[in-house]
Amino acid sequence: MKALCRYSGVQPFLNVWKQHPVWFRWIAAIVFALLLGLAVVSATVPSAEDTAGPIGLFLGSVSAGVTFVVGARRLHGRERVSWTFVGVGLLLIATGVFAVALISSFTEMAAFGPPDLLFLSGYAFGIVGFALLPQVASDWSERLRVLLDGLIGAISIGVIAWLLILGDLLGKLQSLTAWERWAGSAYPVLDAIAMIVIILVFVRRSTYRFDARLLFVGAAFIAQIVADLAYLKSGVGHTFTEAKPIYPLSISVLILFFAAALMVRSRPERREYADRRSSLLVLATPYSLAAAMTTFLIVRIVQERLDTGFWALLWGTIAVSVLVFVRQGVAIRENRRLVERQRAALVSSISHELRTPLTAVVGFLDLVIDEVTPLDTEERDELLLVVHQQARYMARIVSDLILLARGNLDSIDIAPAKVSLKSLLNSAIATVDSGGSSVTVESDANLEVFVDSERLQQLIVNLVSNAIRYGRGRVNVVAKAAGSALVIEVHDDGLGVPKRHELTIWERFERGAHRLDGTRPGSGIGLAVVRVVAEAHGGTADYRRSERLGGSCFFVTLPRRIVETSREKLDGSVRSAS
Repeated sequence: MKALCRYSGVQPFLNVWKQHPVWFRWIAAIVFALLLGLAVVSATVPSAEDTAGPIGLFLGSVSAGVTFVVGARRLHGRERVSWTFVGVGLLLIATGVFAVALISSFTEMAAFGPPDLLFLSGYAFGIVGFALLPQVASDWSERLRVLLDGLIGAISIGVIAWLLILGDLLGKLQSLTAWERWAGSAYPVLDAIAMIVIILVFVRRSTYRFDARLLFVGAAFIAQIVADLAYLKSGVGHTFTEAKPIYPLSISVLILFFAAALMVRSRPERREYADRRSSLLVLATPYSLAAAMTTFLIVRIVQERLDTGFWALLWGTIAVSVLVFVRQGVAIRENRRLVERQRAALVSSISHELRTPLTAVVGFLDLVIDEVTPLDTEERDELLLVVHQQARYMARIVSDLILLARGNLDSIDIAPAKVSLKSLLNSAIATVDSGGSSVTVESDANLEVFVDSERLQQLIVNLVSNAIRYGRGRVNVVAKAAGSALVIEVHDDGLGVPKRHELTIWERFERGAHRLDGTRPGSGIGLAVVRVVAEAHGGTADYRRSERLGGSCFFVTLPRRIVETSREKLDGSVRSAS
C-alpha cells in the first residue's frame, strides 16, 4: 500500500502539500474542490454542461498556469525555462477558452477556427516545455536510442488512431474551410509529437529517484490526447455548439496540471548517480503499441480486407520494423561502449586497491633491507608485520577476483569438511586488520559444521572487513543454529545501508552510496563474493538493519548438512548403549 501511494504520486504530493503555508493550502484546496465540482456537474447535469465545462477549463488553466510560472521563478537553469513554458502554454489555453466563450456568446462559430490558434500554441508550448526538462548527460547513441523508442510508439499509436478514428475524419476535412482544415489537421500532429515526447521523457535516464511531477504531467498529456481525438470526432463539419467536448476529462487534465504545478518547486530526492536502466514497464510501452498495430494488420490479412486501413497498417509495420532494427543496432553499439567503460572503471578500481598496499610493501621492505640505516629488531618486526598484513590484503583481493571471474556458480569448487565453527570464526577474524575496532564473537564453542572452510573463511573475512570499514568501532559476529539452518550474522554500529541500495549492493563492483567516494577504500566485490559463496553452499546472503548495534547486519543462512555439538554426540552414544 505504501509503495502504491508513492508510485501513484499521492505520497510525494502530500509531502509537498505540507510544506506550503496554511493560507496557500486553503486556496489550493478551494480550487481543487471547485474543479472537481465543475467536472461532476458537467458530467451529470446535461443542461449545465455548456456552462460548467468552460468555467472549469478557464479556472483550471489559469490556476495551473499561474502556479507553474510563479513556482518556476524559484528554480534555475533549464528546469526554470521548462516549467515556465508549460505555465505559459496553460495561460494561452485559458485565453483561448475566454475567446471562444466571448465569440460564441455573440454568434455561432465552427468547431474549428481562428481561436484554435491559441489552443494549438498553448499545446505546443506545453509540449516544448516538457521536452526541455533537464536530463542526464549522455552520448549520441543513447539519445538516438531513446528517440527511436519514442518514434516506434508514436507511429504505432498514430496508425491505430488513423485506423479507428482519423482516417474518416481527415477525409471530411477536405470539404471544409481553410481554417477548419488547418486546425483540425494540426491537433493529430501535435498529439503524435506529444506521444513521442512522453515516451522520450519516461524512457531516458533520470537523476531523480521518482519524480511525481513528471507522472502527473505525463498523465495529463495522455488524457489530453484522448480528449482531442474525441472532440475531433464530434467537431469535424459541425458548429461549436453541436460539438461535444468531454468536459469532465478536460477538467481532469487541468487538475493533474495543477497538482504538478503545486509540486514544481520541490524536486524529488536525487540519486547518488543516475539510474542505469529504464523501467521495464515504461520500456515495454512503445513495443506493446507496435504489437497491437501488428495484431490489427494480421486481422486485416485474415479477413482479406485490403482497404486503405490495411495499407496504413502495412506501411506502419514496415516503418516500425526498420526502426526496431536500427534501434537494436544502436543498442548493441551502446552496450559495447558501456562494457568498455565498465572495464576501464574496473581496471582503475582494482589498480587503486592493489597499488596502495603494494606501495606500502615495497616502501617498508626497502627500509628493512637498507644497510645504511639499519633497524633494530623491534622496528624490523613492526615493519614486517605491516608488510604481512598488506600482502594478505592483496591476496584476498586477488582471491575474490579469481572467484568472481568464473561467473558460473556451478563452477566453484566446494570441498566441504567437518570443522569447528568457533575456530573458523577466530581464524577468519585474525586475518582482518581491525583498525582499532572492537570485534566480538558469539558462538557455541562446540558447534561443528560441514562446509568448505576456506570459502567460508573468505566469506566471513569480507563481511567483517566491511563492518570495520563502514562501522564506528564496534563489530559483533554471531553464529547460531536456527532450526534446520546455520545463521552467521555480522553487526556494526555504522549508518547502515540506504534502503534504495539494499538490492544493488550485492552486484559486482557496486559500492552503493559510497560508489563515488574515493576516501573510503573498497573495490565493491566483497559482498558479491559473499553471495556467491553462500549460494555455492546452497544458502543465501541478505541484509537488514542491525537490532543489536543500530547499523548494518549482513547475515548468511546455510543449510545444516552437519551441525552437531559434543553434547549431542554424548546423548547419541548413551542412547545407542541403552
